[in-house]
Amino acid sequence: MIVLLLAMLTVFSAPIDITIDTDTISLGALIPFPASDARAAISLGYAPKPGLARRITRSEILNKLSAAGKPVDDIQLPESILVHRLAAGLDHDRVMKAILDEFVKRFPGGDINITNIQVPPIQIGTGPVEISASLPARFDPSTPVFVRVDLRGSSFAKTVFVRTSVNIETDQPVLKNKVAAHSEIQPDDIEWKKTPLRSVTSKTAADSVDGMVLKRDLESGQILTNELLYTPISVRKGETVTVRAVAGSVTVAATMRAKAGGKVGDTIPVEHLTGQGTTMARIVGPRTLEVSK
Repeated sequence: MIVLLLAMLTVFSAPIDITIDTDTISLGALIPFPASDARAAISLGYAPKPGLARRITRSEILNKLSAAGKPVDDIQLPESILVHRLAAGLDHDRVMKAILDEFVKRFPGGDINITNIQVPPIQIGTGPVEISASLPARFDPSTPVFVRVDLRGSSFAKTVFVRTSVNIETDQPVLKNKVAAHSEIQPDDIEWKKTPLRSVTSKTAADSVDGMVLKRDLESGQILTNELLYTPISVRKGETVTVRAVAGSVTVAATMRAKAGGKVGDTIPVEHLTGQGTTMARIVGPRTLEVSK
């Protein structure tokens, strides 16, 4: 008969702690059965998630043995066993790389310098872990950015937010000359320079500057952002407009009436001057549209 080392703990009715690193708990992980004892393979179900614990009672173990038709007379157990799941902390360098990769993806060609990240002290599994990061849609790089980091292992998935301090320099449109309010920006008015990015929502694409108008007077050296620009109304509802239809090298134009107003790039309904026949056309300039394809 096997007298197990756990017997002495029964005298004091004291629980014991055991740490495992598996997704399920076998009886052999709690009781030192000989290798030939089939009772070691009996499953006690799920293991706790990394960093957590599960308490298994003596009656639960005895019931499992009885249900399997195995003897229990040679086993003495404490009132309960606390089973911990082995865990590890987040790898700081891997988290840093995942966040940097996401910044580089968002700002290709930019100079990215992460000055600090604060990785939360969480516990994860000890096996392979996939780490991915995603940036908020809008943020100000001059203040800490809370980057979402997703962690996925074989038996767990977690999401944490990492406080990140970052400096970003990207090519941005900068005024070369002083421009008055409500003046249209011309290509000669701007030059593209690598400058610190102050707000992601302020980044202006190269093709969105042409034809846009300033909201106020600006001096040379000013970085052009969406907050400083607006697109003027090119077509007003009820106006007579020119609508072109292009087929290869042939262009046909007709005079029609706009049934709605809009800016360059908008698609609006237009009608013949007789009031009959309506089609959709895209605004390409002041009172000029092209038939949508």
